[in-house]
Amino acid sequence: MKTIMIKDKLQEIGVKIEDVVLGDFDVIGEYTAKKSRTPDKSQYKSVGAFFRPNYERGILMYHLVAKKQLRSVLEIGFGRGYSTMCMAKAMCDFGIEGKIITVDPNLDEKFIKSLTEIFPSAWFSKIIFFKDTAENYYKQSKNEKFDFIYIDGDHRYEAVKKDWDFAKDHFNNFVLFDDYHLPTKSQADIECASLIDQIEDFSKELIIMDRRIFFDDRRMPDSEIDYGQVLVSSRE
Repeated sequence: MKTIMIKDKLQEIGVKIEDVVLGDFDVIGEYTAKKSRTPDKSQYKSVGAFFRPNYERGILMYHLVAKKQLRSVLEIGFGRGYSTMCMAKAMCDFGIEGKIITVDPNLDEKFIKSLTEIFPSAWFSKIIFFKDTAENYYKQSKNEKFDFIYIDGDHRYEAVKKDWDFAKDHFNNFVLFDDYHLPTKSQADIECASLIDQIEDFSKELIIMDRRIFFDDRRMPDSEIDYGQVLVSSRE
């Protein structure tokens, strides 16, 4: 599988790094993706209590939607909505008449309402919220196809396999998997790599991205980042 750095991937799809407005993604991330360290962590004292975990994923999805004019998106796993908002912003910024269906059994209506008070209403006109399991969504969507499918739900092997079994027959352009870990990085219940490594008949590339554009207060060099997201596309 090809490995590529996020800056190189953005350039590959026609994005000049100097044109990326980091502040836009910082604002979205402030309400949907920022994380905190606990006082027992050594970096809590040395670099601070808060950090930006892989805001680059939003930069990638924003520009994929914009550059490829992706009009139909299925997202498995809303989480706190960072990816959803980045893609909705892209559709609005570039006048794309599209929809994002985001599926999550744990959607929090109160949290979503709080986001409507922060972000433009036009963004929410692009989003359809589906509060249920991905499996139940698949049962009722057998005839649908999407330009782009983002898989960021349950990361255990069987769940990721069900997501891929649906996605492989229902995407036109791309599938993006969250949390591909190389063998040097192991984490409980993060088993995406086991499934992704089995995918054949499609082009795959591992994109190394976490804090490669945004400042990394861990000060980790590119060579030490042993995880990323995998972009799958149909072979030419």
